[in-house]
Formats: sequence, C-alpha cells, structure tokens
Amino acid sequence: MSQITPKQLTRLQVLYSQLAAHELGVGTDRESRMRWATERLRKPVTSFRNLSVDDAGYLIDSIRTHLGVKAPLKKRLPRDQARRAGLDGRKDGIEYKNAPEMVRESDLRVIQRLLSELNWGEDSLRKLLDGGRSPLGKRADKQIRTVSDANHVIWALKRFARQRANANKGPA
Repeated sequence: MSQITPKQLTRLQVLYSQLAAHELGVGTDRESRMRWATERLRKPVTSFRNLSVDDAGYLIDSIRTHLGVKAPLKKRLPRDQARRAGLDGRKDGIEYKNAPEMVRESDLRVIQRLLSELNWGEDSLRKLLDGGRSPLGKRADKQIRTVSDANHVIWALKRFARQRANANKGPA
C-alpha cells in the first residue's frame, strides 16, 4: 500500500477547501477535515499525509462527484507516439508492422476500463480472444503483446460498448 502522492495531497486539500466553501456545516479546521475523511473512509484518519494512494483517490473522486468537478485532462502523447497509437494495427499502419512496439501499461488500463464499463471480467475477455471472431485473428497465441494487439482489442471493446449503448436507448 503506497503513500499518497504529493500531487494527490495538493489536489485533496484544494478540493476539500472548495467543498468547505460550498457546503454548510463543513468546517475548514484540521479537526473537521480529519472527521470528514474518517467518516468517508470508515477508518481513523489522523493526517491526509498518512493516506494510501487508493484512499486519497476515493476521497478526491467523492468530492469531485459531489461538487460536479471534472477530472483534469490527461497529458497528451507526443505527436509521433500519438500517430503511432492511432495507426498501429490498422491497414494504413503498415509502416509499423516491421517494428512492433510492446504494449504499454496505459493501453492495458484502457482495456481494463472498457471491461469494467461492459461489466466483463477476465474470463469474458478470454472468451472474446479465443473465439472464432477474435480481434487478434486466427493466430495460435492470443496474448496482447503489442500496441497493435491492444488497439485491435480496444476497438472491439468500444464497438461492444457502443452496441450496448444503442440497445439500451431503444426505439426512438
């Protein structure tokens, strides 16, 4: 369990002060902050600095949701990396076929986010990859190893999410 990052600590303190400014009964003193965090986490909190990364993230998200504050935009990739991320695995991405790039942690996080949106587990992903219409094709090795593989899986999962959203809308 890792400690809160300095960036999270600053964000939590700023958001809490915004919460205190907008809500009646939310004190700005230290004791009020610790009481508020203890109630939310359902465990004793003696300092924001002693929070774990996950606990801090939970508190930050709960304040954002309550105040309607959007999450900050993620940092953009450099131009050449963004181009490769968009093309790798597509028909017009032949230029990258001879030098495949290994899958990044950020690509795997996107896949995990899409799986959670679809309420799919690892077993559902495995069924998709092993199925006859696998986004990884007919190859024997059904592991996500390259950016191209990740892109194929991401595009398939986005298609499923779009289909589910359209099905839930119903007739217009």
